Amino acid sequence: MLAQQKRNIKGFSLIELLVVLALIGVVAGVGFPQFSKWSKDREIRSQHEKIGTYLTSAVSHVERGSYPYIQIKFSIVSKENTVMVTGLPQEKFSFLLNQGTDLVCSADNFSNTNGGIVLLNETLSDKIEIFPPVDSTPSSFSICFSKGGKYFKKTGSASGVGAVAFDGGKTPYYNYIVICSSGSTCNPTTKALDKFTYGIKYSRFGLIEKYKWSKVNGTWNSR
Repeated sequence: MLAQQKRNIKGFSLIELLVVLALIGVVAGVGFPQFSKWSKDREIRSQHEKIGTYLTSAVSHVERGSYPYIQIKFSIVSKENTVMVTGLPQEKFSFLLNQGTDLVCSADNFSNTNGGIVLLNETLSDKIEIFPPVDSTPSSFSICFSKGGKYFKKTGSASGVGAVAFDGGKTPYYNYIVICSSGSTCNPTTKALDKFTYGIKYSRFGLIEKYKWSKVNGTWNSR
């Protein structure tokens, strides 16, 4: 009886195995490019969310009065894009004002000597490009917020960007950061952007808004 059962056991033929492997190859070939695109978009979107969170957190510190003046600085350290958030405590802020110091958005005003406190110092993904462009000079670019927007300022490449219309092309805007895929053309003023592009619009009063670029329509869509 056992010998009979063994004779009735059937396996896969070589042709059947080859057919299955061919089908797996076809499915993988079709699915991998889509997965690769999804993974790339996910990485850039994640960095976009992270930068947006840093800006929102900085503005929250200002509005709560924890730090009346805050600097968000984008630069390159050891060939990597970094973002640093530094706050100026109330007593140091008042001291500088009483001394008649010009509150420019510079590293000097936020130095340890002036009581600057580093709240965040993070390295960003090497898979993204940032606009305004981040270079290796000490200035790079910075954005400074204060309550009521009185001392709102920008330095470096952020101070000379061209206008971009985020709201359906109605209003030209100069306060923004754009996050693109590494190696792509990342200049929103020319609209030569790929589909993996995200934007953050900010105001002197701390309003932060997020957008995604639609390559099909050539417009920014609110997120």
